[in-house]
Amino acid sequence: MTTREENDLMTLVEGDAPMGRMIRENYWMPFGVSTQLVAHAEPMKVRLLGQNYVAFRDTKGKIGFFDEACPHRSASLALARNEGDGLRCIFHGWKFSAEGKCVEVPSQANKHDEFCAKVPLRHYPVVDGGGILWVWLGKAVAPKFPELPFVNNPKADLFMTVSVSDCNWLQGVEGTVDSVHVQTLHQSWVIQHMKRVGGTIGMSMDALPRYEVAHTDYGLRAAALRARKDGTTYARVTEYFMPYVCLVPGRDKENGVLFMAVPIDNRKHLLFFGQWSETEKIVPSERLVLLPGASYDPHNMVKLRGNRDNNYGQDRNLIAAGHFTGFAQNIVEEDVVVQVSMGPIVDRTKEFLSETDVAIVQMRRSLLKSLREFEAGRLPLGSALADKAMSPPIPVDTLLQPGMNWEDFSYDQAAA
Repeated sequence: MTTREENDLMTLVEGDAPMGRMIRENYWMPFGVSTQLVAHAEPMKVRLLGQNYVAFRDTKGKIGFFDEACPHRSASLALARNEGDGLRCIFHGWKFSAEGKCVEVPSQANKHDEFCAKVPLRHYPVVDGGGILWVWLGKAVAPKFPELPFVNNPKADLFMTVSVSDCNWLQGVEGTVDSVHVQTLHQSWVIQHMKRVGGTIGMSMDALPRYEVAHTDYGLRAAALRARKDGTTYARVTEYFMPYVCLVPGRDKENGVLFMAVPIDNRKHLLFFGQWSETEKIVPSERLVLLPGASYDPHNMVKLRGNRDNNYGQDRNLIAAGHFTGFAQNIVEEDVVVQVSMGPIVDRTKEFLSETDVAIVQMRRSLLKSLREFEAGRLPLGSALADKAMSPPIPVDTLLQPGMNWEDFSYDQAAA
């Protein structure tokens, strides 16, 4: 059972909260999808860990990421003009380049360039990789970006989305590592998807799985194992990369699914959902299994059609017609609805867990262990500051022959 103290340590990220400090100082933070920043377009408001920022792209493709408050008089730089080669504050016309330098102060006639050089603009390094925008907010020099399988992969076709979810970030992370819910919550999606692509072992719900977890130096490996009549075991292994990256297997080595729940503040998070494939063009309408005529916005993937008063727009007519949940905009809507329905910050002291919750329990223990390491002055699990590259292996979807251990399996070994 999670204690109240543990619940607060894991969930609270604003101000001087230990979890917020640990994330800020050790991990690259996703803040949007690449297509949200257009050259010469208006700045993008960003909120992470309870702090406000702005981001923009100049005409050369360079991305600037600053504190939202102008260093002059704290007017919002979200109101600023993107003039192609920098942001100009509309209050007094101070201008800042994407490199984070003050380049013009119209009202400063005396020693203009010297004055500009002293302006204390806080700016942060950004990586545009794998269809996602990442920022380094830590005090240390920005480290090498983790080698995630969909980043810097010229063979991969990408489909990346983001939504704002009205609940604490940990509820989102727990949803990503909880593979148990797929055959219940998403069963209508699974059945429809199998009809489209053909029945695959990857979507089989015939056998109840057993769940096992292995701790790693970057987080967790969580396996769902289904025994088959022929003596083989169907294994699906999800990779959890601290503190919020979750890689879910696709149909083979060249395909995968990405989930990330990134804290905006204590009561909201950014939910990223994406897919990559090295073997086929991703068609979102097929991967999401949308209702006929349904549309999607990759910059606002899940738009809940209400709140608790109307059950978030649940369609009971759909349920009567055979749909399991009554939420059919897209598969991610089902995840967001159940997480938001728990409340903005769930009380884990009231939970009654079962054996299938092993991945969630172990993920929480990893977070708490990492917090202890951080508070003791050591690097937490998966820290981008570690000397060696902390990169998870490709998530696994495979049949194991009798006697094979899922922890020992890798696609490279299987191909050898």
